[in-house]
Amino acid sequence: MKKLDVHLTLPDANSLFCGEIVCREPDSRGRIAGAFRYREDFLNNPAAFALDPRALVLSSREYETNRPTGVPGVFEDSLPDDWGRRLMVRKAELPRSRQTVPNLLSVLGGNGLGALAYFEKGTDPGKQTGTNLAGLQDLLEVAWRYDAGEIVAKNELHMLFKAASSPGGARPKALIRTDDGSQWIAKFPSSRDRLPVVPIEAATLSLAAEAGITVPDFKVVPVGRRQVLLVRRFDVTRAGGRRHMLSFQSLLGAEGYYRLGYPDLFESLRKYSFQPQIDTRALYRQMVFNAAIGNTDDHLKNFTLLHDDAGYYLSPAYDLLPDTADRREHVLYFENSHLAPDRSALLRLARRLGIGNTANMVDEVRQAVAGWRGKFKEFGIADKTIKQIEPGISKRVSALV
Repeated sequence: MKKLDVHLTLPDANSLFCGEIVCREPDSRGRIAGAFRYREDFLNNPAAFALDPRALVLSSREYETNRPTGVPGVFEDSLPDDWGRRLMVRKAELPRSRQTVPNLLSVLGGNGLGALAYFEKGTDPGKQTGTNLAGLQDLLEVAWRYDAGEIVAKNELHMLFKAASSPGGARPKALIRTDDGSQWIAKFPSSRDRLPVVPIEAATLSLAAEAGITVPDFKVVPVGRRQVLLVRRFDVTRAGGRRHMLSFQSLLGAEGYYRLGYPDLFESLRKYSFQPQIDTRALYRQMVFNAAIGNTDDHLKNFTLLHDDAGYYLSPAYDLLPDTADRREHVLYFENSHLAPDRSALLRLARRLGIGNTANMVDEVRQAVAGWRGKFKEFGIADKTIKQIEPGISKRVSALV
């Protein structure tokens, strides 16, 4: 039996003990029976809110989970994907039989993104780890070799454990704290990259901002012979507190392969956002941008709700890239197709969703993305790379005229 206390850090930096996760050992198929219950004192606290407004409404009942991992999806949101999980397993020296989500949450403690911390009775989740800019070059070099499958010394692994085991996503990244106290996610190049992903992502974020989309602060910094993208964390407040994060994958209860689309995201925003009119228009603009630039990796974990004193709202856009892998199909469908829609399809979808005055929005996004070549050159991307990805973007932009 695994028991984990769940603590929630509020935007003002105060912390609340909000509930307990209880999980059995995996059965012969690897499935874990588990449950979560809010604490009564949390339910009675005026600052309390539902950690998942769909699946975990504020109630004294016990929420049994039917997920094979044993925990509700909102808690699994705290864990990183492939890159960070491999490091966590190595850090805790977990054998295969112990590499379960409850055990990984125990290893994560208070070092995940978002506002939740997990620890067993009698243990302290500790303060969030990371590194400073001065140590970024050493960290990048170790991460590069580890990602390439090279042997990394024990003291170098400790450096990765400290800074690089908790950020989400499948690519190498780390948590960075700058001299002014601000906190950033450092996104590293990978030894497996066919294209210069770091400047491409930076250029795409800049294009999105020009298209009227809210994105986090970001900057590209040279580190030795390579470049690193720094993205300011939007889950951290100026007071040193946290904003709770809930992915749309958890909110929609999606597991494994799913066939969901942008209409499902709009429906969720109307149900759960405290500012649905603002957020649905922001999401529509981001959807048009994804179609125009070819951001086909638009899976549900790349869309997040944040929570502050007013309630849930759409996070800034993140993980934006053109279709560098030539997938062509989007993860999410638009109307009934996973292929990029043309202008008429986008306007038809807006009418169906009840979102008015979208023609100008489509034009603004198209005009911003049409200048992508100049933007990519501004970020130092070579003509050869631009030529490789030009056909896909040009076709998509032309479809929006």
